[in-house]
Amino acid sequence: MPENPLYQHMSRKAGEKQRMNSKERMTAVMNHQIPDRVPLDIGGINNTGMHQLVEQEVKRYLNLKDNGYEIKALSQLVVIPDQSVVDYFGVDTCSIYINEARPWIDNGDGTFKDMWGVDYRLNPDGYYFNMVRHPLEAAEEPADLDTYSIPEPNDYMIAGLSERLDANSDKYCILEGLREPMFGLPSWLRRNDNFYVDLLINKPLSDALHEKLLEYYKKLIDFVMQHLGDRIDIVKLADDMGAQNALLLSPETYRARIKPYQKALYGYIKDKYNKKILLHSCGSIQPIIGDLIEIGVDALNPVQISADNMDPVDLKNEFGKDLVFWGGGIDTQHILSTGTPAEVKADVKKNMSVFKQGGGYVFAQVHNIQPGVPVENVIAMYDAYNENRSY
Repeated sequence: MPENPLYQHMSRKAGEKQRMNSKERMTAVMNHQIPDRVPLDIGGINNTGMHQLVEQEVKRYLNLKDNGYEIKALSQLVVIPDQSVVDYFGVDTCSIYINEARPWIDNGDGTFKDMWGVDYRLNPDGYYFNMVRHPLEAAEEPADLDTYSIPEPNDYMIAGLSERLDANSDKYCILEGLREPMFGLPSWLRRNDNFYVDLLINKPLSDALHEKLLEYYKKLIDFVMQHLGDRIDIVKLADDMGAQNALLLSPETYRARIKPYQKALYGYIKDKYNKKILLHSCGSIQPIIGDLIEIGVDALNPVQISADNMDPVDLKNEFGKDLVFWGGGIDTQHILSTGTPAEVKADVKKNMSVFKQGGGYVFAQVHNIQPGVPVENVIAMYDAYNENRSY
């Protein structure tokens, strides 16, 4: 399917730069150069896409071809975007989403086990899965980790991805599926309450788990890069460290207990493979954004503008020279979900006018689009992006 003619027209307006392809456009943005237009990400990472039910509704509304769907992030049921959606909206990114080391195991009691040994149960509304059991919640000391093993990287994890890279050579290809190595994942393994206590009063166990995960992720990165690395443009990692009103831990605790391990992992990726780092971290994280830049983060997602201390003007003024903002296009908590199409368009216009100044911006909404968001609002959001994407 060709690109939506509206998008073609708007990319050739008088005064605009010569049209770039997606990879050129994104590369310019990541180098803090002004591209021909603001690039668009739909589903290049797990946090910029749509729930499966939302994408189905969008395809029906626009009468797009339904080629089926693929879900890699099983707990959230967010899709890799259908090619018909990519073509219609002129998406600039491509998700290179590794599989878990094996499919989820059906435990036979209504729960399912992922590769890490975490058990999930489907929420009653059927929209997503909740964690219900944690493999290391009973651990008390480093020796208790000795019997816990992580599946080795294997060919199943990268099945079909080389072919996907070949088919999307003009897109900006993002390595996805590495989860939340140094904050989220250890909390899922230990259970949240245990994890936070460990950071303060059981540092030997906390350090031992972080070291174990760091070594695994180095091994995984080596495996993936050996097979795909020359065609990967950026590596996406996540660690959700913010709540609505504040960090989930003090800046001091972050700097002492989490930051050193993130720095080691990010440095490994950048030094050995010369790849840029895109970090997803939700919530009110302004107090540590400078730390993230210091340890090698090149781009930040989702830019949760509805959280405290995450005002677009302040963020752009303070960090825009060093950081690409990837998201923040519209408040999904309130405006996208409950506003009118006119309110949606106004919010997109306001936010884009700030973030796109001087380049360094990729458009996406704040986090993935959940069931219940009116399809008219989804379309209004992308229409507003088109109306405001030019420089």
